[in-house]
Amino acid sequence: MKKLLVLVAAGVLAAGGCASSTEGGSTTGGGAPATAEKQKDATAALAAATAELQKDSYKTTVGLGAQGTMTGIADPKSKNAEFVLESTSAGAEGTTTLRVVDGVTYVKIALKESGGLPGFDGKKWRKLDSSGQLGTLGNFDATQMAKSLESAAEVAWVDDDTVKGTIDLAKSAKQLGIGTEALGKMATTKLPFQADLEDGRLVAYKFTMPAVGSQPAYDFDMKYSDFGTPVDLKAPAAKDIMSS
Repeated sequence: MKKLLVLVAAGVLAAGGCASSTEGGSTTGGGAPATAEKQKDATAALAAATAELQKDSYKTTVGLGAQGTMTGIADPKSKNAEFVLESTSAGAEGTTTLRVVDGVTYVKIALKESGGLPGFDGKKWRKLDSSGQLGTLGNFDATQMAKSLESAAEVAWVDDDTVKGTIDLAKSAKQLGIGTEALGKMATTKLPFQADLEDGRLVAYKFTMPAVGSQPAYDFDMKYSDFGTPVDLKAPAAKDIMSS
């Protein structure tokens, strides 16, 4: 069960138309083009909102259902960021802190269970290899995860500030940190999603991550806020970093 905390962080670390009759009795197909144009507008709006997210620093909250919640700050330009995962999974309750400074990722894991996690004492940091795929523990990036919406299909307006559609994990697995093995164990890779836009920028993104083996499905709910928030992070002092 102790492995679950690391696995959670690694994984984290997710229309038509009708005819109308004129007064003279003729029929037109005006409904379908109008619907198609509105859907095109929704697709363009989502793409623009996702691109806009890349421009400013922000705070984020990522809900992982019963597994816990991740909060953090990030600067898409400098790539500096810090994320804190509070795991609530039975047998793996604890805190994982990820800090990215100048392209180097540091992690600190503290389990509430007696004995902790081998290789982590809950107080000192470890330096991680960031050569893995996006979304994994060594290369977690909340900004890149939003880019999984670039492959969205069937995008349509729900209301003035919300769109819905479908993402295909086979196309966006890299951004969401989903490995090939996990992808192969999912019953489906095409998932419905909903996204909220505000002032032309993405502010919320949610979908249900399918079950993988014994790990049940869970609701992935990411929110972005406080744009322009300061991200003043420094690497841990050498004395606070564990040797390999």
